[in-house]
Amino acid sequence: MIIVAPTAFKEALGPVAAARAIATGLKSSLKRKKIELYPLSDGGDGFLECISYYFKGQRLRNVTLQVTDPAGGQIKTSALISGRQAFIESASILGLRLVVPQERDPLKTTSKGLGEAILALLDKGMEEVVVGLGGSATVDGGRDALEVLGVRFLDSKDNPLGPGPAELTDLERIDLSGIDPRVKKQVLILWDVDSPLLGPYGALIYAPQKGAGQKELKALELSLQRYAEVAELAIAQRLDHRRGMGAAGGIAFGFAVLAGCKLMSGADYLLRLSGLRDKLKKEDIVISGEGRLDKQSLSYKVIGALRRLPHSKLILLCGEIGVQIAPRDRRTAAISIQPGPIDRSKAIAATKENLKQTATQIGRLLA
Repeated sequence: MIIVAPTAFKEALGPVAAARAIATGLKSSLKRKKIELYPLSDGGDGFLECISYYFKGQRLRNVTLQVTDPAGGQIKTSALISGRQAFIESASILGLRLVVPQERDPLKTTSKGLGEAILALLDKGMEEVVVGLGGSATVDGGRDALEVLGVRFLDSKDNPLGPGPAELTDLERIDLSGIDPRVKKQVLILWDVDSPLLGPYGALIYAPQKGAGQKELKALELSLQRYAEVAELAIAQRLDHRRGMGAAGGIAFGFAVLAGCKLMSGADYLLRLSGLRDKLKKEDIVISGEGRLDKQSLSYKVIGALRRLPHSKLILLCGEIGVQIAPRDRRTAAISIQPGPIDRSKAIAATKENLKQTATQIGRLLA
């Protein structure tokens, strides 16, 4: 069997559209082969799209929420609800795409809107709120979101800190007494990257693309270090800084450590929800892909999760390849969908057609 299981091609195609484009190409040259589609997400872009895909045939309603955007304005976002379970995508609330490049500054952007969305859904009677993290414009450790949910961040005089993550350097005490008790029991956080909060591969690894220069990186590093130190005091135990806590600028850290929320890999969650985790067999061929293949892709994102499952071959169709597959890995092949050197904007616009054409060629080889 051939399994088509891509994730989103950022700025070009969502996971469902990507899966359908690949399948169209394959079917044109593999007319008698059984092909099944399993679009996936790591919790970032395309998460709600995948939820809609796997809940088809079930009662699923879309609700609109008004929340604070990463720059402090107001924005309308969507949540999906099935019974008493709700799903939200942080990228649609505080995503990098919501801030124009010239205004990106992680010392000013806020995660407040995420806290507002969670609170609104809990107030609607949701028994579980599943939060897909990824693609955020923020590096505040989830502080602003947690303030909405009742956590207080105080300085040496027991006054609330001013706005912005830079203020965390003055953090002296975290008061957890007012946190909404529903958060711990009813909120599940899905991380999209396996970064810890601190260190060279921590939350700051993506800060430059959020607008941080060397000055901002230094300020954010000091802020997150102080945040972690005081968080240890607040929960009266040493932190293990396990993987995933650096996701979305440290939002996963704040919710796991201070709110006690359960953390889980977004890719693993979708693999279980889709049933693909239990379906794959050693003889299956899996065709996946994403916009840019990098080290994170090969570790704990969708592609990394697929590599750890049974299959005979994993073929990755990528808009850009930024890392080489190790020669000893004979089960994985990465192929660029670009026909040749091309301008990035033109490549993004041609993603759907290039996926179809590349998949057609792959089908001929498989045939």
